[in-house]
Amino acid sequence: MAYSTDLRQKVLEKLEQGCSIRQTAALSGIHFTTVRNWKKQPLPTTPKPPQVRPPKKISKEALLADVEAHPTDYLHERAARFGCTAPSIRQALIRYGISRKKTA
Repeated sequence: MAYSTDLRQKVLEKLEQGCSIRQTAALSGIHFTTVRNWKKQPLPTTPKPPQVRPPKKISKEALLADVEAHPTDYLHERAARFGCTAPSIRQALIRYGISRKKTA
C-alpha cells in the first residue's frame, strides 16, 4: 500500500521535532520500519526508465535455418558460426523453444 506524500511529510516533521521513530509510527498508525525507511530516503523515488538492451545477436530465423541445416552439431560449433558463445546459443534455443532431437 502506498502512502500519500503529505503523510510522509508530516511523519518526517514529527521526527525533526524530536519524536522517536516508534512514537511517530504509533501516532501515525504505520509500521516503524516504514518510518525508518522514510527517514533514510525522504523523497519518494521515481520509477526507473525501462532498460534499453541491444538487439539479439542470434535471430530466430537464422537459428532455425542453422538447426535444420546442421541438426547434429554441438553448441560450440553453432557458436563459432554465429560468432558468440555456447551458453548464448543454448539460451537462444531455449528462448525460441527449440529442443534437441530425441530419436534417431
